[in-house]
Amino acid sequence: METIKKTILLCFLLLAINAHSQTLTEAFAKSYATEKVGNYKDAIAAIQTKYEPNSYEMNLRLGWLFYQDKKYPESISYYQKAKAIFPNSTEPLWGMIYPLSAQEKWNGVDQVYKDILKLDPTNSKANYYLGSIFYYRKDYNQAKKYFIEVVKLYPFDHDSNLLLAWCQYFLGNKTEAKGLFTRALLNQPTDASALEGLSLIK
Repeated sequence: METIKKTILLCFLLLAINAHSQTLTEAFAKSYATEKVGNYKDAIAAIQTKYEPNSYEMNLRLGWLFYQDKKYPESISYYQKAKAIFPNSTEPLWGMIYPLSAQEKWNGVDQVYKDILKLDPTNSKANYYLGSIFYYRKDYNQAKKYFIEVVKLYPFDHDSNLLLAWCQYFLGNKTEAKGLFTRALLNQPTDASALEGLSLIK
């Protein structure tokens, strides 16, 4: 008799789990469909009606949708909730860059890139973008550090070699700059910026 009760209980539990999963799938499907036609409010509502605070997927999805709806503080808040659920994930951090950039909160953007690099030190995208931020601030020592990491991974990457070359040039390291400008030209032989850099060194 006890075995039968346990079997029945297990069946009900499995049915409840399946029903719950189906409901969530339907909510996400509705959200994607309404987002596709630019109806972000209904896309958000489709998730919020089934919202579970401990759901990484829901928080991540809401972070994206609130960004699309230009509700930037709310977007950041949901991305932060997703990050708290999986602290070692970089996915919410990449998402957070969008609303921060839309608000032109550049100090926040570079901090997020640094947070990504703490978790994924050799991420070429984060290194390149962080290097670019420091480059356009004319902080060439800092920029150089990040471009070097990209060039270690992608020695023939044109943009990283070019910006690293300019960093070296502005820092007075002309021999290093010349080699990097030359490498950039091997990738794109008519690049005006690399040609200009070489003409300044000669």
